[in-house]
Amino acid sequence: MNKHPLTKNEVNNLLKKISIENIESEKIELLLAEGRIISSDIISSIDLPPFNNSAVDGYAIHNDNLNDSMKLKCTQRVAAGDQAEIILKANEVVRIFTGARMPNNCNTVIMQENAIVDGDYISMRKIPHLGENCRLKGEDVSKGDKILQCGEKINSTNINLIAAVGKKYVEVKKKLKVGYFTSGNELIEPSERLEGSKINNSNRYSLQSLLNDNYIVSHYLGILRDSKDKIIESLTENINDYNVIITTGGASVGEEDHLIDVIKEKGRIFFWKTAIKPGRPLAIGQINKTIIICLPGNPVSVHLLYGLIIKPFLEFLCGSKMKKPKSFKAFVNFSMKKKTNRLEWIRVTLDQGNSDNVCVNKYQKQGSGMISSIAFSDGIIEIPENVSKINKGDKFDFYLFDELFN
Repeated sequence: MNKHPLTKNEVNNLLKKISIENIESEKIELLLAEGRIISSDIISSIDLPPFNNSAVDGYAIHNDNLNDSMKLKCTQRVAAGDQAEIILKANEVVRIFTGARMPNNCNTVIMQENAIVDGDYISMRKIPHLGENCRLKGEDVSKGDKILQCGEKINSTNINLIAAVGKKYVEVKKKLKVGYFTSGNELIEPSERLEGSKINNSNRYSLQSLLNDNYIVSHYLGILRDSKDKIIESLTENINDYNVIITTGGASVGEEDHLIDVIKEKGRIFFWKTAIKPGRPLAIGQINKTIIICLPGNPVSVHLLYGLIIKPFLEFLCGSKMKKPKSFKAFVNFSMKKKTNRLEWIRVTLDQGNSDNVCVNKYQKQGSGMISSIAFSDGIIEIPENVSKINKGDKFDFYLFDELFN
């Protein structure tokens, strides 16, 4: 186990070395595959488009020695889905519609806006160049092309392509089985009548939402009470039923925090504590074949650690590559100081001014227990370890919550 808090890069490098028993594959309908991780490369067995076709409504011609004084006879029409084999004669055109198969000896389409129609004849306002408005067989995807690589996730940007090359079924990894606990004697189910030192069990609802990915099947396992014997009992009862168990709280250094000791006794700890604010008490270990992820109890830490570290790790365990969440550069509209021995995630709101640059303002509440800061800010900027002073106008990586959590 680490002797000093790990940097974000050290955490990610360590996570890449952790593996679980290989998750089996299954064949499912493409309609049910949104969000699933594919288990083998998807290779196109057809050309796309599968035949030459028109990109516009207009008139198909054979582009050879055309001039703007020519009158061409329109003899036939072809629409998308028509199967007729058409051979064009000299000085003829075919009325054609978008997506329709090009006649065998046609190589160009006159856009209808550039055609002058006079009964059965047309002339041209503008002579098209060879191949204009014609989509060629295989110009998008060729037979034998790899369209998706093993480990990629099926989503709205690629599912159309998979269907277009004719894949009605796909091979995907079976769903990652994730169980999750919340921790603490103080937790009760949501109520407007809190008595004594009780608090609402909000992390249960956060984790249920965060784990709502189609490559995961998740179950809430209850509250881990602040008792070593109860923690051992709860983990022992569930440890062999899940690939991953996630907990929130109970992993700090307080007298009532027993979770780390239990994992050490029953398995092993890969690391404990990070040089990240918020998120220092993060720990990851293993008991038998199950990965144990111990998140801090503070709701902000739960959200940010999950989006920036744990979600990519879960996808990695399910056969994907460890991917850095999407970010872009943003200018800050504030100044502040920070310690140089840790990375910090600062919650920010987007500046709605007229600047062409992306600018952000610091959200007023930055404590790791400030639940409202996740709801009312737009994202975070990431301040590297070596930065001690942030000046207005400095530029940092900005992670938008809509990208991070959706």
